Amino acid sequence: MYYLVDTNVFLHAICDEIYTVANLCKENNQELTITETILKELEPGYYLEIEDETVKEIYNVVHNLTFGTMGIKIIRLVKLEEIPGAKAELKKIRKRFYDWMKDPNYLRHLIEQGKISNDDIKKKSFRNKDMGECELIAIATVSSDEYQIVTNDKGRVFLHPEQNLFNEYASELGLAVLSSAEWLRQIGHKK
Repeated sequence: MYYLVDTNVFLHAICDEIYTVANLCKENNQELTITETILKELEPGYYLEIEDETVKEIYNVVHNLTFGTMGIKIIRLVKLEEIPGAKAELKKIRKRFYDWMKDPNYLRHLIEQGKISNDDIKKKSFRNKDMGECELIAIATVSSDEYQIVTNDKGRVFLHPEQNLFNEYASELGLAVLSSAEWLRQIGHKK
């Protein structure tokens, strides 16, 4: 079993216990898994303030455990291109829920409503909003029950909270989407 762990789980649920949780998964022949986007989202300066020492530490721990920098490699990095059909599935998800980001008239409308600013649109992270969740869904969708998604994100589409990635897409297919609390209970972690 592979657990596809979302950015918010590292930041808010296991920030002080990343090694412990990843090691527990490994001991149970399960793997804590991330995508390249999840790792980028943890990097200070992407979404998060560069000055925040806590964020730097979380990123460093995840990076080190992913690449074995300190001699221990217990987080698995999965690349979309290595999973047949995942990239195509991601394109479908992004088109279905985020195609509005390419529509200048709609973006102008959102600016007029005060929901976003011109500066927001220019940010590197704007077009990649919710990309981590979309990748997790794409991988789980094409991998026939090999993966379970772990997230504390409610699945609401950026600026369109009436749309929900997990309700409208993932649950239609019966994907397993666990909250961090459910996941930690499932792997036998005790705080």
